[in-house]
Amino acid sequence: MKIPLTILCTLILSSFTLYDYNQTTLNLSNLNLDLGGDVRVQVFKKQPINLLVELEPIEKIQIPLISAGHINLPTLEPGEYMISVFHDSNKNGKMDYNLLGKPKEGYGFSGEFYCGNKNSKPESYYVFLNSGKQQLSINVCY
Repeated sequence: MKIPLTILCTLILSSFTLYDYNQTTLNLSNLNLDLGGDVRVQVFKKQPINLLVELEPIEKIQIPLISAGHINLPTLEPGEYMISVFHDSNKNGKMDYNLLGKPKEGYGFSGEFYCGNKNSKPESYYVFLNSGKQQLSINVCY
């Protein structure tokens, strides 16, 4: 009798904890599949942004380009996050820039980020991820 009761209690307790986390699917649009390579995703928990100090991601994900249209993010607590994406077409693990400092590879951010319109407020790239399942779209800029 102790084993079934233990299993029942475990199931009940685990059902409560499922609501404390979210399952987010990241939908990427405008990926240039002809370039090959990988897609790299970084997830940042909300924190004050200091442009002189690099933010430290709480999650880093590398996905083959062929599978990168829909990416399931790791389970996260509900809260505010910034998600960055870049298309590492040459698979060197870093964003490459031209002589003028413009990215040579595709990139995008969550929140209010638009291609060709650099936002002076990176804080607007944060989005609130709720508990449960949700979809988040990011357009990749080249």
